[in-house]
Amino acid sequence: VHLAAICPLHLAVANSELQRFLISMRDLGVCLCAIGPIWLRAHELGVLSECVTFASLKTPTWWACVAGLGCLYYLHAYIWNAPSSFTALCRVQPLRALGAHPVAIFARLELLGKLWQFGFVTHFLGRAGLSSALSAIARIPLWCGAVAFMYIAAGQALNFAMYKAIGNAGVYYGFKLGRNVPWATGFPFNLGLRHPQYVGVVLTIWGVVLLILCEEVATLGLCQVCAAWTSMYFVMSVMEQVGDNTAAKDG
Repeated sequence: VHLAAICPLHLAVANSELQRFLISMRDLGVCLCAIGPIWLRAHELGVLSECVTFASLKTPTWWACVAGLGCLYYLHAYIWNAPSSFTALCRVQPLRALGAHPVAIFARLELLGKLWQFGFVTHFLGRAGLSSALSAIARIPLWCGAVAFMYIAAGQALNFAMYKAIGNAGVYYGFKLGRNVPWATGFPFNLGLRHPQYVGVVLTIWGVVLLILCEEVATLGLCQVCAAWTSMYFVMSVMEQVGDNTAAKDG
């Protein structure tokens, strides 16, 4: 093999990896910019110090909430890195009762995981925190409510667009679990984002924070919980950066 033939190939691979990295940085930039209005709202409420302190990290309940939220992403990492093992588990009970194919089973586990996460967050807030959050929504200023609505609407638009573009098979690692997933180039993949769905989830998380932010919620450390939650999606995107469904694109 001639060196002249190898060098262009290596250069093309390097350019492709650089492009992926830059697009991923765009995802990160969007997510970081989304924190801006939360920062302004916290300053307006006089709770900015509570939103950036590490004091909440000293409480067992904070770590329990973060650990509970992370369980779903441990499942993602397991399926991504050991799809054959997960497929084998899907052939026996209790997972077999959830569906006929690993993709369907993964989708139902994801739904259960979201309910699990909701339970951990509500338990973390407690009755007093939930009451304060509802009161905060009732007295939220117009600008804040408008931004929160925009975040949540945009986030869910990206989420539903992903399902429409690639279906359950694409969202739930179908190309690793025996399903053919064609390469999609339309919305939301034409926005220049590497992981549109993850960006959408992060926008939704911070949109909800913006809605319910108040002194009681800030003191509990919810902003720090959501910062940790957001970082989990960043870790997931890095994991999926290696071994993406490039074969379908090449085909």
